[in-house]
Amino acid sequence: MTRSKETNYKIELNYKIKSGNPMMLGAVKTNNGINFALMVNGKERKYCSVILYKKGTMEVVAEIPFSNEMWYGNVCTMCIDGINLNNFDYNYRVGNKVITDPYASIINGASVFGENDIKKKTSAVYVDKFDWEDDKRPMTSFSDSFIYRLHVRGFTMNRYSKVRKKGTFAGIVEKIDYLKSLGVTMVELMPAYEFNENDNMPKGKVNFWGYTSADYFMPKVAYSYKKDAKSAIYEFKQMVKELHKRDIEVCMEFSFDKNVSPAYMIDCFRHWVINYHIDGIHCNMNDDIRGAVSADPYLSDTKIISVGFDSDEYSNNKHLGEYNDVFMNVARKFLKGDEGMVRDMAFRVKYNKDFAAPINYFATNNSLTMMDMVSFTTKHNEANGESNGDGVENNYSWNCGFEGITKKKKINEFRLKQLKNAFCMLMLSQGTPMIYAGDEFGNSCDGNNNPYCQDNDISYLDWRNLNKNKKLFEFVKFLVDFRKEHNILHCDMPLNSNDYRSLGMPDLSYHSERTWALDTDVFSRQFALMLNGQYCKIFNKAAEENLFIAFNMHWESKKLGLPTAGKSNDWKIAFSTEDEDKIKLDERSVKIKRGLTVPPRSIVVLISEENEEVKAEEKAELEIKLRIQREANERFEKMKAEEMLRRESLKEKKEK
Repeated sequence: MTRSKETNYKIELNYKIKSGNPMMLGAVKTNNGINFALMVNGKERKYCSVILYKKGTMEVVAEIPFSNEMWYGNVCTMCIDGINLNNFDYNYRVGNKVITDPYASIINGASVFGENDIKKKTSAVYVDKFDWEDDKRPMTSFSDSFIYRLHVRGFTMNRYSKVRKKGTFAGIVEKIDYLKSLGVTMVELMPAYEFNENDNMPKGKVNFWGYTSADYFMPKVAYSYKKDAKSAIYEFKQMVKELHKRDIEVCMEFSFDKNVSPAYMIDCFRHWVINYHIDGIHCNMNDDIRGAVSADPYLSDTKIISVGFDSDEYSNNKHLGEYNDVFMNVARKFLKGDEGMVRDMAFRVKYNKDFAAPINYFATNNSLTMMDMVSFTTKHNEANGESNGDGVENNYSWNCGFEGITKKKKINEFRLKQLKNAFCMLMLSQGTPMIYAGDEFGNSCDGNNNPYCQDNDISYLDWRNLNKNKKLFEFVKFLVDFRKEHNILHCDMPLNSNDYRSLGMPDLSYHSERTWALDTDVFSRQFALMLNGQYCKIFNKAAEENLFIAFNMHWESKKLGLPTAGKSNDWKIAFSTEDEDKIKLDERSVKIKRGLTVPPRSIVVLISEENEEVKAEEKAELEIKLRIQREANERFEKMKAEEMLRRESLKEKKEK
């Protein structure tokens, strides 16, 4: 089919059209021309067309409808020969709506955050020429991961961030040294694709988080430094490339419109993994979609994080992550001393799965931050303009005696201690730890647990807190290193509280006032667990020291029963949240026997060490045993020789 002129428009075009390839969704340059393919809802098949615009404008130069023979099920396709899409942009008309291409590699017209106008957006064809060089994915296992969840704009937008390219992908690159110093192994980005922050928002408000309508195949242009589409693509890829150089993975969070098909979701995930080299996908999906994603061969080594997985029959590696608020809610209640929480907390500390890794966290974007968790008993969302009626009502938080920010020294010292306790619970549990950006230095959202519409300092990280709360930051770094150094704290597979390899004691055991017993009485607020470092060997890691971790969230000191540290071993204090500063392992060697008194609202961690006196005694006993055995062997050899001489003598007599 040929058209020599488009008489409805000012520009004359000569082109040929024919049915295209329905498998090549989007607009793809081929040897036969530009192949257009669009998947539509079956109810919208009445009229579909390609609209061509003059490059960089909204001036229509042609509109070409899909004829009946160009449909394959709910996919319409055509190939247009004779046009150069370097000179044109395009959109689709579906029924009465003009839409951007859901599979477009590049979207124009959304350069300024908060000024996203869907009526001014166009699709374009993009030929990728980015040089990935020798980029390699870190492929860090979930068990060895530490996830840092951030909002691209909010992470560096604050004027004190000491970043030149604030609120951008490039701004994250400027903070790589910081992320590396903290021990981060994966950065999780909240929606960073081209979402429409103005969709269904009241005047003067924007959807800051990005859980709204979107063009899912394109990085958000407003998150780029140069604020144009091609620069956004380059800048995102450069960010991934630079993070990979430092062995930091990149995970993307997706929030799809309810009308998006499962096929489109999977295509989107593949697009970002293959074309942008991301390492993880975070998306809350239903059971059917989760199963399809976990079974997808293109995503078999990509970390897939969702609300939960019942099984995984398709993968040969543990690449699924379970993300929900259960750990957060249980740990927060235990932290503030609620009744009847010992059983649940003890379970959460050891919780793991054969095929999926639990993602543990104390705070995320739709909760109070960790600092606000110990500073506010109730949420304060008045700035959202909804009369404080939005957001989660029960945050399981406690203000430690004063509502909000205060200069009272004792209150602030107590809050710091509670934050140390919280980070200990997080880092000393078996699941993969995740923190929300800024929690490591006490960032606050002024008690707002739902700042979804706050594109201001409420949502921006206040980097001045890094110096203000330096003690907290240093303690978090210490905990991250401590976890990394002790593999028994983050095993690949679940520990089952049995000595199934006959290594002297169970892999994990619980203790309370009595050793080897967990007291789950409703009034109990304390328990301990012991980890047998010998069991690292079954996970192909070197055997290491045993650990004893004692939790006391009661307002009084509690004495917990203490088992032996192992043959020839004593316990020594590794660190305690009762101390003002972190304690290095070689600075204290207090021997503890029979019991351990844990101060109020504190966590104490013990580590086993060889007892030199016992070791010397055992060595002496061994030497005595060896000497006795040696003397016995010598007597036996002497008797044997004498017997041989006697027999030879008898033999000689008989011969005579």
